[in-house]
Amino acid sequence: MKKVLLAALILALPSSSLMAETIFFSGNLETNANVTACGPGCTLSPATNTIYDYATWAAVVYDFTVYTATTMEAITYSYGGGTSLTGVEVAAGGLEPYLSLFDSAGDFLDSTYFATTCPTGAKKVGSTCDDVELNGGTLTPGTYQISISDYANASYAETGNISSTLANGFNGLGGLQGNENLNYAFDVILATNTAPAPEPGTLFLTIAGIAAIALGSMKRRNR
Repeated sequence: MKKVLLAALILALPSSSLMAETIFFSGNLETNANVTACGPGCTLSPATNTIYDYATWAAVVYDFTVYTATTMEAITYSYGGGTSLTGVEVAAGGLEPYLSLFDSAGDFLDSTYFATTCPTGAKKVGSTCDDVELNGGTLTPGTYQISISDYANASYAETGNISSTLANGFNGLGGLQGNENLNYAFDVILATNTAPAPEPGTLFLTIAGIAAIALGSMKRRNR
């Protein structure tokens, strides 16, 4: 019985090892857009707007959580296709991507405006690589937001007034080329990201539950 309880305790204890995490995001700018403002009093709608309107104005914003201080980068596969670090194969022919990073309040942190190199895993179309890599530096624990839009549909938080945030929308400078569509795909890569350990009460209940199962099993064998 003691051996069973010891094993249960070891299994229930949280791991302290630091793990890298890659989060894969993909979709379509029209289908998944959650930033659809197109100027004062204007909101994009699939019923009344074209894919070119979405390329001009729309963006998709995702949240991700950092549990431990970590370096962060993001790489896209939207234009030339490639293989995500999660193993997902991405077809070529999507949009020319523009990534922007914000904190939980929507304050601008970084973007791929000055991206000049083809990121690892992305592919060129002919001699052109319009996929991008964003180096977010070291992030402290907290919630962050990353957006993808068509180049160069940048947020007003980056290009506008110093008081602007992500909530103020995007500047409407995007535009599709003839061989592109609105598909996008990118990885967010966190070098070390460990989820918090269970609360002490949760840990106790987990151990107690495992012990109860083990005790019940022993009673049945004794019978």
